Amino acid sequence: MKPGVIANDGVQLFRDLGPSEFCKKFSRELDGRILFHIPPYEYLFKTDLPKFIELGNSNEENPYHLFFYMLARFYFVDHGHNNIYYYYPNAKNCYISEAALSALPARFHRSLTKSGEDTIREYVQLPGLHWGTNNINETWIYAYVRDLFTPLWLPFKKESKKYTYISRSKGQLGTRKILNESEFTDDLKRLGFCIYNMEDLTFEEQIRLFRTSSIITGAHGAGLTFLIFCEPGTKVLEIWKDEYENLHYKDISSRCNLDYNRFTELEFYDSQDHSMRVKKNEYLDALKNLTNK
Repeated sequence: MKPGVIANDGVQLFRDLGPSEFCKKFSRELDGRILFHIPPYEYLFKTDLPKFIELGNSNEENPYHLFFYMLARFYFVDHGHNNIYYYYPNAKNCYISEAALSALPARFHRSLTKSGEDTIREYVQLPGLHWGTNNINETWIYAYVRDLFTPLWLPFKKESKKYTYISRSKGQLGTRKILNESEFTDDLKRLGFCIYNMEDLTFEEQIRLFRTSSIITGAHGAGLTFLIFCEPGTKVLEIWKDEYENLHYKDISSRCNLDYNRFTELEFYDSQDHSMRVKKNEYLDALKNLTNK
């Protein structure tokens, strides 16, 4: 990595963000030391010391946060071929972040400890991204994160009759569960769906599951972040209480050219833990339409 250089600044980032958003994100200082000032209080310094990235914890046990609030920041120092050195101790011992970091290309070099804050290295925070309430206003982000893990999905193709239901019954937080799920699991199986808990799968298996599925359905939740690995045209039916809130996975689907729909017909919704009871017959009818049965 060249001292003081952000790989994807200049023409590419200017083109991606547009003049207004580019100016909001970066302001050049004239004191000869600060190269970029990224609010709030994040800096990249123009020095001759080798840059060592200090990768911050961004609620990394949540795949959405792991991919887009954390790993996506590598974009700003990533030329696609250069060595990238970073420090990340994984203080929470989070499995998914450990698995994702281990699966990064070989040019990413990780340190678990700092070498002493002296003249050897300069530790830097990478710029924050432009996040919206229900989406991410960075046009490059989904392709960049997906391509970091190319060997895990590229050899696999969508299977025409692979129908996937993502259950949250084992979720540690206990939120957004489908309370009457057991009432229609047999019906799901008759329609050709297999039922998966993300907690039972390795990181690689999660990526391959989404890559090979032709239909994916389940409640709104972070597991749907893996939609970025789906082939274009994959059908998605997300269960949530209305059409207008929490549009993160609709945004992913739009950017990745997926066939997205949302199922909102609920018998019950708990505003505390966001658990739901779906209208069984209506939900099964919606799935039959997707499967053309």
